[in-house]
Amino acid sequence: MTKKIPLCRQFLRVCVLACLVVMPVSAEWVQVTGSAYVENGLYDEARSRARHDALQKAVMKFGASVSSEQEVRQGELIKDYVNVSANAKVRRSEIQEEYLSDGNMHVVMNVQLEQVQQCPGSQSSGYRKAVAVMGFSLQSPDQAALGGLHGVDRGLANSLHQALQKQNGLILFNTSNTQLYQDTVSAPTLYTQERQLSNAAEFAKQLGAQFVISGVVRDMSVENESAFGSSRWASFLRAGNLSNTRRNFSVEVFVHDGFSGSIIWRKTFTAQADWNLDPQTSVGFGSAEFWNETYGHEVQKLVNTMAYLIDEQLKCQPFMTRISRVDGKTLHFNAGASTGIRPGDTFSLYRTFSFYDAQHASGAELQNVKTALTVSQVHPEFGSGTIAIEPGRINIQEDDVLIAW
Repeated sequence: MTKKIPLCRQFLRVCVLACLVVMPVSAEWVQVTGSAYVENGLYDEARSRARHDALQKAVMKFGASVSSEQEVRQGELIKDYVNVSANAKVRRSEIQEEYLSDGNMHVVMNVQLEQVQQCPGSQSSGYRKAVAVMGFSLQSPDQAALGGLHGVDRGLANSLHQALQKQNGLILFNTSNTQLYQDTVSAPTLYTQERQLSNAAEFAKQLGAQFVISGVVRDMSVENESAFGSSRWASFLRAGNLSNTRRNFSVEVFVHDGFSGSIIWRKTFTAQADWNLDPQTSVGFGSAEFWNETYGHEVQKLVNTMAYLIDEQLKCQPFMTRISRVDGKTLHFNAGASTGIRPGDTFSLYRTFSFYDAQHASGAELQNVKTALTVSQVHPEFGSGTIAIEPGRINIQEDDVLIAW
């Protein structure tokens, strides 16, 4: 017997999801029809559930972001997760019509919806953040032999770069020719000779990036290696779709903060699909033939999901930029109009300090000096602003940081 959730709780849940207090951007009316089965003559309950269904359809019709994650182990689907994030809230609703059909209560409603911002009240969400996409490392290079996919290190980074460009909220640097990790098994926990977690902060400073995206392709193995043998029997089975030609794709993605080098987000993405090409065919990762294959389709879907989730993670991160020069009360910084900065914007001023933990690994610490900078001039790639006190009083120097929360 199906467990029933009290109607008041169901309706409260959809109202809470649809009526979050956020900053409206635009509003419009949509007409939707909700339906619910009438159980045991309980028409009032069916009517409430139909209204609940209509409101959910209205929010989804206006717009929602959908992401999914699947994990396959040894051919068995052990995780299948879908997340839906509403992009709207209900402002008003009016019931236009109710009718019964085939034992179901149908409610036709006009619903006025408002688009909402992802980070209400956040100054940082109005700025485009600079992101460097590094080349990916391959944990088991021998797995790339099938199909000639050894170029996955640069190819995957290029594909992710292209997918992130569609998000429109980031300034992107494509550095796919450079990899962060030599020891892929330990990545990203391996320290450099300078006892830093990685070289992410160094690359970020060179490029002027706030975040660094990197990763390791963990698995491109096939489930049944004998299915790709060169014997006539193996070829016969492949031709008749009688062999297991499933191939895995697993990649772990890391997002580093470019100022400290610390990881702010990491996630493993997995996919699996048939590899339908002849074992002797070398197509290369990212070629047109690769993307046209079933396996390539699944990898592309995975890349799109990666881009969406990375963008979601970075939207509400604070916006940060380095001070490049101190000239009296005028401070010059490494961000400009391309990021969305305009004259009159204000930023909090932070001093940067280096520190060492118990394992003598270096890190960066920010100290709020409780002083604001007001932007006075903005150029495409840099800008300047003024503070109210002499920088020498708070020892402001090059590489200190401006932050918008």
